[in-house]
Amino acid sequence: MKRGDYYEAPTYLIVNFCCLFWNDSNNSCKSVELSYFFGWKDWTLQFAPRIESNTLMVPVVPLLKKLGYTTAVDPDIPDRVKITNSNNSITFVIGAKNMYINGKEIRMPISSKSYNGVTYLPLRAISQALGKPFGSNPTEQYAWIGAAPSKNQSIPPELQGKDFRNAVWGMTVQQIKRSETLPLINAVTELDDYGMSNMYYTYLDYKGEYNGYKAVYTYILTGKDKNNTKLYDGQIVFPEKFSNMQNYIDRFFKISSKMQLAYGTPVETERPRGKDQSKWAEDLSLGNLSLTDYYNVGRNSYYIRLYKSMHSEYPQLDILVSQR
Repeated sequence: MKRGDYYEAPTYLIVNFCCLFWNDSNNSCKSVELSYFFGWKDWTLQFAPRIESNTLMVPVVPLLKKLGYTTAVDPDIPDRVKITNSNNSITFVIGAKNMYINGKEIRMPISSKSYNGVTYLPLRAISQALGKPFGSNPTEQYAWIGAAPSKNQSIPPELQGKDFRNAVWGMTVQQIKRSETLPLINAVTELDDYGMSNMYYTYLDYKGEYNGYKAVYTYILTGKDKNNTKLYDGQIVFPEKFSNMQNYIDRFFKISSKMQLAYGTPVETERPRGKDQSKWAEDLSLGNLSLTDYYNVGRNSYYIRLYKSMHSEYPQLDILVSQR
């Protein structure tokens, strides 16, 4: 089922570079993630980082190309590499420990390496070249350039809570899982073959509460690549079932009143016209009633709704969260 257009968050300023790694026979890293100040972009590089003499090594040319650098090889000295952008010039000879940043010599902990034609530098050396602090957490198995992420924090503090819980539109499955503290109860990725959009949808369900009521938080991600879907929508479902339809209606107004305290008056409401309110419960049981309230909060919209489809045994009460 097609649920909406694909949205990818903008990326402007690097904040964190995280590499998840482990020691194995290949001394290689599992994945590379880059996080930015305003938005996110998850990069899967063709060449994984490595661990050499207890030093984390990363493929410098593919990485810095992602950041807008260009690379040139000295025709007179084939092993000398020069990587530049409008502000920085980085020069080194493959196999040497010396690196020059804007002409200033820096001694690396180990020499640069070439593996299968790909040049690697220590992550610490790249942090010096970028002018960003470097750190690592061997216990949690990640390293970074920029601001250190906490155990349950994988987005900048300036962006926390701006979209859906701790998530930011455009985040990946891995980033959401690191930022979420609630227990994960379900995760599925499926192809939207029904809508003929050739898009994949990933749903991550977490068990929690909303304003004192039991709730399931669903992260909805989409993308053309099954393994690289991005967050574009959120949903809060209230799973409690009632035999009395009036209980659903009462619950709707209780939650919406709490939303009004937090977000102000709804920008739009939908109610049945010309119907006796005492008949609402009966109409809901027959699938002939829907209640909705819309709230605009910053760049997002909150849409609380109560409805019952003709083929469902129970009504659905939920809140949709999306970017305006």
